[in-house]
Amino acid sequence: MSSTPRIAYVLLAAAAIVYGAIFSINKIAAAAGTPPLAQGFWQSLGGCLLLWITMALKGEKLALGQRHLVSYLVIGALAVGVPMSLLTYAAPHLPAGLQTIVLALSPPLTYLLGMLMRIERFRALGLLGLAFGFAGVLVIIIGLGIDAKAPGAWQWFALSLIAPLLFACSNLAAALLRPPLSSSLSMATGMLLGSSAMLLPVLMIAGQASVPTGAGVIAALMAAAINAVFFVLFFEIIRLAGPTFFAQFNYLAVLAGVGWSIAIFGEALTIYFFVAMLLMFTGVFLSARGAAPPVAAASGAKPD
Repeated sequence: MSSTPRIAYVLLAAAAIVYGAIFSINKIAAAAGTPPLAQGFWQSLGGCLLLWITMALKGEKLALGQRHLVSYLVIGALAVGVPMSLLTYAAPHLPAGLQTIVLALSPPLTYLLGMLMRIERFRALGLLGLAFGFAGVLVIIIGLGIDAKAPGAWQWFALSLIAPLLFACSNLAAALLRPPLSSSLSMATGMLLGSSAMLLPVLMIAGQASVPTGAGVIAALMAAAINAVFFVLFFEIIRLAGPTFFAQFNYLAVLAGVGWSIAIFGEALTIYFFVAMLLMFTGVFLSARGAAPPVAAASGAKPD
């Protein structure tokens, strides 16, 4: 019998549906002329401000002690700042959609690192679930007809493989570095503040410091709202079910991203979409069977 609370499945699906829209929103921002790193900065800072206002309305204060600041900066850097900078740097040199594979590598890396750090134990069903999820992503890649023969594509793709390792580390860091009694709301606020702090010098150095205009303003506001909701769910899911369970989000986010692009840009549904959906949801179910209690749950972190 699975030890994963049922609400964790609901929150995981919600996180994927919400965050899956970010790819289409960022595409709209790019069409409006917003540089990629600037879009990343404004959606992080905007999400932080939205959550900070929410905290104020609830009478909460953002903890700014040394332990909290370290967790904000480390998790912010691992989850957003460094990997998104790497992916943005490599994106112009890769065929469209090839980086989809990057999201699919985060769950197995999270599981393997979790076992090395003794957060997770070996589970045959866990590995089988990861295999199903990865197979679902491959089905989507085949369905999109991704071309990996562009000059130098594999060299740039190799560089982008650093990103899923960092995503995996961020999942574990969110479980291990979370200060006791910190709510998911406060952690999400601080983490987005940390990612904003990490992205600011990067976009300045890259010459992408700019303020969105026109449709880019709407895209930045929508992305900020998505980040605000998503990262509260991120910390809450890890608190409830652990980092390896949350890592399955990366599979579902690919699926949701395709769904949002169909809804927003009018792309047609194909049989690949439905096959991938079946494989991914089977993977999430199998991976959570018999999962060990998450470290975060034992730390005393309270829910919102």
